[in-house]
Amino acid sequence: MLVDAINGNLNLQQYKVLFISGNHSRILSRLNRNITEIDVRRAFTCFQIMTILEENNHGFLIPEHYPLLYEDAIEMVEYIAQHMRQTSLEATVRLYSPAMNPQLEKMTELEDLVFCFYEVPKAPAKSRAKAESKMPRLQATRGVYS
Repeated sequence: MLVDAINGNLNLQQYKVLFISGNHSRILSRLNRNITEIDVRRAFTCFQIMTILEENNHGFLIPEHYPLLYEDAIEMVEYIAQHMRQTSLEATVRLYSPAMNPQLEKMTELEDLVFCFYEVPKAPAKSRAKAESKMPRLQATRGVYS
């Protein structure tokens, strides 16, 4: 969903965009190679993420959540969330993660507004129409949207 938005639908010329990834990115290799409007920085530690957020001069940030950064430093989740919240006062921040995990769940509890978009696996056309009619796309729960 995010790759499609960046590759085709997102008008990147309007923004100075920064993509922040960890050691391994699920997104970068899938982006259209003609996209030149995105700056990329890698963060291998929690402190590097915080430094990137503090030094930010971009209008649109896409940090890619990398849960292995918090393996030995679970207490850093709160600091990262605070830095993202502070950065979001001056820029649009869209945190990407392919799945929910304990670190990301903790981050969402500390934020004001969170939107979670889940991609539903493709089913055969017959059962897909039936499932889509029963399944809400956006559901509000305790200020967190999923």
